[in-house]
Amino acid sequence: MGTPRGHLSPMSDCRQVLFALLAFVLPVAAAESEADPLAILRKECVNCHTEAKRKGGLLIDSRESLLKGGDTDVAIVPGKAKESLLTEVLYPDVDGHMPPKGQLDPREIAAIESWIDAGAPWDSERWAALNLPEKTEVTRGTLPASYAPILAVALSPDRKLLATGRGGAIDWYRVVPAESGKTPAFRLELAATVPAHDDAVQSLAFSPDGKTLASGGFRSVRFWDPAQPTMSTKEISEPFIGRQTALLFSADGKRLLVADSVPSQIGRLHEITLAGGAVKTFDTAHLDSIFSLALSADGKRYASASADKLIVVRDSATHEIVKRLEGHTGYVLAAAFSPEGDRLASGGDDEEIKVWNLESGKKVGSFASIRSGPLYALTWLTDPSNAKKKAEEKDKEKAAAINTDLVVSVPESGKPSAFTELKEHEGEQRSTGAKERAFDTAGTPLFALALDRESLWTYAGGEDGKLRAWDDKGKLVQTLEAPASAPQPNPVASVNE
Repeated sequence: MGTPRGHLSPMSDCRQVLFALLAFVLPVAAAESEADPLAILRKECVNCHTEAKRKGGLLIDSRESLLKGGDTDVAIVPGKAKESLLTEVLYPDVDGHMPPKGQLDPREIAAIESWIDAGAPWDSERWAALNLPEKTEVTRGTLPASYAPILAVALSPDRKLLATGRGGAIDWYRVVPAESGKTPAFRLELAATVPAHDDAVQSLAFSPDGKTLASGGFRSVRFWDPAQPTMSTKEISEPFIGRQTALLFSADGKRLLVADSVPSQIGRLHEITLAGGAVKTFDTAHLDSIFSLALSADGKRYASASADKLIVVRDSATHEIVKRLEGHTGYVLAAAFSPEGDRLASGGDDEEIKVWNLESGKKVGSFASIRSGPLYALTWLTDPSNAKKKAEEKDKEKAAAINTDLVVSVPESGKPSAFTELKEHEGEQRSTGAKERAFDTAGTPLFALALDRESLWTYAGGEDGKLRAWDDKGKLVQTLEAPASAPQPNPVASVNE
């Protein structure tokens, strides 16, 4: 904690007197935010002082965070408004004036000063309510038959089952190996089509043991038994307020992270404990939709990527923020950890894959395909070809120089790419950041990706609702038309248990 500021100057005291007089002569009627200091902080300050974006190092989400302060000083001195940095910067013509593009009403400043003089009491329930968008009533309908894009794809851990979210349904495919010596090495066979959500299926995730599939829709997460996929085993709908745009199981499979997104308003994270269904909520994850959740190979960290242009890396056990990565110029749509967990790749609207060093938090590489369009999905694994060369190389220096990174991405252009031999560099250099191998084009925007880490087969779907499979050479070997949908609605065995 920094050292409390001294008393303000006589000029500051005069300024306070002038504002007090203005507040006295202004109309008596005032908006709720003019009387409620927490509402004022939420309205005027939080956009720049959240967990995801701490301007000046200051977080405003509790009394403790204000007492801790930021890069300059403590923000408040309870009982002493005149000695508090928070009130000083609210007056006009001061260095570091806040809010930077406006001026608070004198009554609002007076309310904050009175609150600090009273000891800055904090109502946590009131604060949580102020940070939530209003949960509006929504009239549910049936998705048009013409709208059935594939927005989510998930491969089971044993590599034998592929689930795709197509429109409001889940299509279940068996991954069937070819007979010995026959090509292609695999083929997909439709096993079932099951209605899942009354909105488009936004996200899918298999548990680490493969015994559960979770699906996210609008204000709903459902759980499925892959052995009997015709009926979901459980549905949780509270406390969701938006679409469940990303899902991630913990390494032990006992918890499920859920990204709850309301566009341009909030991206919340919820943690569901599978045994019992208890839900723990994080209200300050992002200020816009969360599009991707990624888990490190050791399960100790996870990352969330958002439309607010930020990637936030957290500790899996405590959910405390480890790093905030900022550098994209548009929505961040995808993220993936390196196999070693020391780096992270991200991609999005700016059509560029950025590579971050997680110890320093700095960007150490970037690369892109020409005119790829937004990048909707990424995965990062070890390149088996270069890994073999590395293992066989006897010279230690030469072995250390062999790069084993392999990043696969699917873009809106419909042409997936595999990037190898990633190079670290500074600045905005792009074209030489990696070696690219383009796949056969799908001819339609692609939104979702699943990669078999053993066979290196890639499965992806997108705008036209067709599922496609590429072999390890990037050859498009199978295109499956959208199957006929099963009748609506789909029952659920138990709700919110």
